[in-house]
Amino acid sequence: MKPMLLLLLAALASGLPAQESARGQLDRFADQLQSMSGRFSQTTLDADGFISESSSGEIFFAAPDRFRWRYVDPFPQELVADGERLWHYDEALEQVTVRPQPPAEESPLLVLTRPELLDRFYRIEDSGMEDVIEFRPLAEEAEFERARLFFADGLPVALELNDTFGQLTRLELEGLVRNPELDSALFRFVPPPGADVLEGY
Repeated sequence: MKPMLLLLLAALASGLPAQESARGQLDRFADQLQSMSGRFSQTTLDADGFISESSSGEIFFAAPDRFRWRYVDPFPQELVADGERLWHYDEALEQVTVRPQPPAEESPLLVLTRPELLDRFYRIEDSGMEDVIEFRPLAEEAEFERARLFFADGLPVALELNDTFGQLTRLELEGLVRNPELDSALFRFVPPPGADVLEGY
């Protein structure tokens, strides 16, 4: 190849924007983030690689730690965190369980709204992929062993969790909207009339 052509290619290459790291995409996504909404689909594979559970629905977040998971398929359920308590409503069973909201370090998806949790409670490892953050909890009693957060075009698109039983749970995110106006009532839960309420579970 001619020297002049080599110089031209080198100049063009140096002018290309560098691909942003997954951590950079996370920090940019979370910057000034006050709320978030979107859709999800969740699949769990057992230790043998077979699908043991699948579901889908809607998610709503409000910084720093309030959220609502609205499961639509296959069975209607609600999971609501109001900042103090975590409510789980199973419509088919007409049953509500309520307990203190777990600390932030037990909810790896909260790193989307609070990236500093990665540095405080997890060990970040090299995933070998530019668009993936791989991390492990520092706490020995954690319910999962490893997590991977996937990005595409600056948006989180999936979270994978490997638990201590050899299962893999993959959560895929779609239609994410940053800072939508969300009614505060989304993050309050009032048990439906007639539902059994179980405390501390």
